[in-house]
Amino acid sequence: MAYEKLLILESAWSDEIADSRATREIYTSLETLLSLQDDPIRIIQRPLLSSRYIDDIGQFVSLDANQRGPNVIILSAHGSYDLDIDNKGKRKHSRQLTAWDGDINISEDIRKINGNLSRSIFILDACEIGTEIKSFRAAIGALGVIGFSDSVDWIDSSVFVLTLLLRLQRSGVFHMERAGQERPKSILEEMKNGQYKSLMDSLNVEYSFA
Repeated sequence: MAYEKLLILESAWSDEIADSRATREIYTSLETLLSLQDDPIRIIQRPLLSSRYIDDIGQFVSLDANQRGPNVIILSAHGSYDLDIDNKGKRKHSRQLTAWDGDINISEDIRKINGNLSRSIFILDACEIGTEIKSFRAAIGALGVIGFSDSVDWIDSSVFVLTLLLRLQRSGVFHMERAGQERPKSILEEMKNGQYKSLMDSLNVEYSFA
């Protein structure tokens, strides 16, 4: 029996027709290790589409495997961040991703499934949209959110994400019965205080947990 604990939604990383690089090819290399577990973890891969990505996330978190323990959702695409302040001083965040079929504002869209994400850890694999990530996590009610608050090289960000996934796997996060934040948060703090400090600093990694 396989457990669907990791969802990857990815868009194009290049405007060049001959450039077919994809981060999913890097992240799914983890699936071989996961398949050796007594309870193997299955990775679900889908294109990032503005017309259905909220439905994809909703269906994923409603799977039987995701009624216990944490799950991980990766959004991988070109990204940008903007902050507007109205005449009353109210701050409005805009986190834009370029999907296959148009731009999406995840700051607005994911609120539609707030209340269903208490077991989900989001990895925002895109430039800038990890800015002020604490407010985003609180707004969508997720267990955790990890992202980058600056423009990043996709290879460097992929190395970080793959390393994080491997550490989550080795520490048994995917097989936890309870959706606690202590273990995944401690993994990030160990990386930040250890040999991955320079990489995380260069990527301006931000993270927030419930």
